[in-house]
Amino acid sequence: MRHLRILVSATAFLVIAAVAVGLSLLSPVRLPASPTVELPRTTRTTCLQSGDALVYAPGSLTARSTEAGEELFASTGPIFAPELEGPFVIRADSLAVAGVYAAGPARTFAPCAPAATSGTIVVTEPGDAELIITNSDANEAIVDLTLLGPDGEVAAVGARGIAVAPGVSRRIALSVLAPEGPVGVSFTASEGRVAMAAVNVEGRAARYVGPTRPAVQHLIGGVPPGAADVQLVITNPREERADVTVTALGATSSYELAATADLSVEPMSSVAVPIADSLGGEASGIRVDSTSDVAAAVVVSGPTGSPATLTHSAAARELAAATMGGALQITNPGTDPVTAKVTAGEELELTVPPGATVVHVLPLAQFQAVTVTADGPVIASAATSEATGTIIVPLGKVADEPGAPGSAELDAHLR
Repeated sequence: MRHLRILVSATAFLVIAAVAVGLSLLSPVRLPASPTVELPRTTRTTCLQSGDALVYAPGSLTARSTEAGEELFASTGPIFAPELEGPFVIRADSLAVAGVYAAGPARTFAPCAPAATSGTIVVTEPGDAELIITNSDANEAIVDLTLLGPDGEVAAVGARGIAVAPGVSRRIALSVLAPEGPVGVSFTASEGRVAMAAVNVEGRAARYVGPTRPAVQHLIGGVPPGAADVQLVITNPREERADVTVTALGATSSYELAATADLSVEPMSSVAVPIADSLGGEASGIRVDSTSDVAAAVVVSGPTGSPATLTHSAAARELAAATMGGALQITNPGTDPVTAKVTAGEELELTVPPGATVVHVLPLAQFQAVTVTADGPVIASAATSEATGTIIVPLGKVADEPGAPGSAELDAHLR
């Protein structure tokens, strides 16, 4: 009996081992691949100024008034829509770049921007400006303003809890809140979101200053050659001092500006530094590096007419805009040369050295689409100058970077 039990146990062990070996030789059944879908790319941007809309979008787009909700235009591809009453919202089924050109007695260009919950607007002359706050959404927005002047935070009555109803725009005199400049206006929406800008008060030099976001680095392109008056404006919204390094990306190479050597910005304050002499009349891009988040802008003024305020541009391989021609400037912020193909009625290729800016003169036109396709990230703008003001139109990103997340897999088991 004992020998029988041993034999049964040994047989069972051999059977289990054989089953284990057999299972190890089996290949797992491959599950069918989950279906892949492209994530939709859409744009919803708010234009505050009245004038001629210049829009570049590879797909279809519409524009509607924020107050009445009526459709102002619908189109496919780049458009030039004259004499639209702002503010209005542009919706596109692709990435889009939009702005509004106003001729008037003084020329201005106002880039359109998505509504946001926060941002900072830097103004050199607050006594000549007022704020536009527009709520283009369906719910009420409540906005708090923090004003940061040359001597620190400015205590201003009426800067908190500003309620803006859906589809409504409010104007607030910046001269009352902060009469001395420069000043940075940081806004935060405790409810909803808003589109916001600083514009001139009636009877003063026309200008449009859009918001930017505080960051440790800003790339600002489009300083035209021969600019006689260029100011760098920096706002530090933090409670610690910010040490700032400013680099010009000029015609042949990059270099640190003498005017901004050892630049340090006190906590909760703003500074303006003239930099035209340091640029030596070259077409330039400006890179601002800081030890903590700051807001930065460059104000370019001609001998007459309205000034242009330039803010951060995102570097990309595919850029475009609807422009009026003029001087196309392409800046390469990288460390390797970049080849850029420019399409503006005709096609040409430009080589942009690392850390430098090249200029190509485009034919003047009432409206034309300009695209730049490069083998490395660049920033670009198109500038025209007349006695009534300098217009600088930034080109924006119109395609995702290679390898950027743009698709998703559907999982039928998720609920």
